[in-house]
Amino acid sequence: MNCSVPGLTLTCLLLSACTPADETPEPEDTGEALPTETERLVLHEAFTGSTCGPCQPASENIKRVLKENAGKYTILKYHAGSDPYVSFESVKRRMYYLPGESSYGIPYVHADGVNGFHPNLMNGEEGYQQEDFDDFYAVPAVLEMSVTHEVEGQTISWSIDILPLADIPSAKMVLHVGLAEGTTYNNVGTNGQTEFHHVMKKMVPDHKGAPLGDLFRGEAQTITGSYTFQGEYSSETGYSNPV
Repeated sequence: MNCSVPGLTLTCLLLSACTPADETPEPEDTGEALPTETERLVLHEAFTGSTCGPCQPASENIKRVLKENAGKYTILKYHAGSDPYVSFESVKRRMYYLPGESSYGIPYVHADGVNGFHPNLMNGEEGYQQEDFDDFYAVPAVLEMSVTHEVEGQTISWSIDILPLADIPSAKMVLHVGLAEGTTYNNVGTNGQTEFHHVMKKMVPDHKGAPLGDLFRGEAQTITGSYTFQGEYSSETGYSNPV
């Protein structure tokens, strides 16, 4: 689920198990039976960079598809390579999808954590298409998630409601909270892009996320948290001096 406010956004990735809150709310009694599935909000994790030539057309390919699917997707962009906004966490997130490898390439996208693709080279180099999105969206979800958040100064606080619609055994399931900047202009590189959207600035608590444990149908939980960005903006950013 992705919610936006000027400057900062909050994206929650429930991909594979945040510590449950002390109080577990019961699902609201509407007089209707709890559904067994819900429509999917397709999560796009896009790995990109402002000094990567192919990343510019990749961004356009993704934007072209998402523009036609308002309300059906969320996206978080991890800037990597030699982009000034590269971070330890963005690289670690890319390597998560490359087990056993020692290097990575961009651009690349993972949809819902299980559908990996190059947004330029798929479909016989026609790139990402509406038909691909439709395939992802057609897979029902068995978990409802809603997010609210507030930004005060350099602190962002959030509350995440999770309602499982099925029993979900969870030896490895992790909740990732991604803090992103809505639009940035300060990391322009060499590929012609002059503004960047949904740029990941911090994973909370880090790139490893936080374990959830087993989830049981109808047993809702609320997870709260906050993070304060330290210091002021610096133009001298890079992998050895991260954002």
